[in-house]
Amino acid sequence: MDIPEEKWFPLSAVSHWSFCPRRCALVHTERVWTDNYFTASGEKLHASVDKGGSESRKERRFARSLRLFSRTLGISGIADVVEFHRDDEVGAEVRGWLGKWLPYPIEYKWGTAQNETPYERQLCAQAMCLEEMFQVAIPEGALFLGVEKRRRPVNLQESLRNDTRTACSAIRDLLASGETPPPSYGKWCASCSLIEECRPKLVASHRSARAWLEKEIDCCQLDPKKEKL
Repeated sequence: MDIPEEKWFPLSAVSHWSFCPRRCALVHTERVWTDNYFTASGEKLHASVDKGGSESRKERRFARSLRLFSRTLGISGIADVVEFHRDDEVGAEVRGWLGKWLPYPIEYKWGTAQNETPYERQLCAQAMCLEEMFQVAIPEGALFLGVEKRRRPVNLQESLRNDTRTACSAIRDLLASGETPPPSYGKWCASCSLIEECRPKLVASHRSARAWLEKEIDCCQLDPKKEKL
């Protein structure tokens, strides 16, 4: 069943939610965002590949900053790089290109990614968008890890697809609720760029980081001696 466009959400939310549902709500509901070393390095890596347009090398073509969407998942976004491999048996026709081509999505991430699950789900979501757009089956994609400078193939098996569908359903419910989940402090928090806004150790009783920040600002205004943020 197709999901109405007004209920679609950004493809990037799949990775955010898989990393931490609270982070997803902070970014996509409360519009809170802060860069840290990891996100800044990631943006630099993305900038090196997000040039737009396409190029070709023998039996492969490369499309950068390709807009994606899925009506069944209710998501849209932009893929860093999608390789198109020449495959006249199972590929799709692409306007202006001779032969048939099979999309091969690649997700670029900075670091070594000790937990690759969020990235794998985002990659899978991209592949499912491409399958819907080109009416082909995509068995594999890849993660490119910037620090290690290596590409790791990802088998887009049914279990990963089911996890991705479940994530998309949960994200839609979360964003529709307008609520931000309470914090749950864990080892993953150390690498999160929103740790100062989230305050996972201190804000356990607050459902909204923005509400906590507003309360702190109000206190500073009422009490000039209180340390300012």
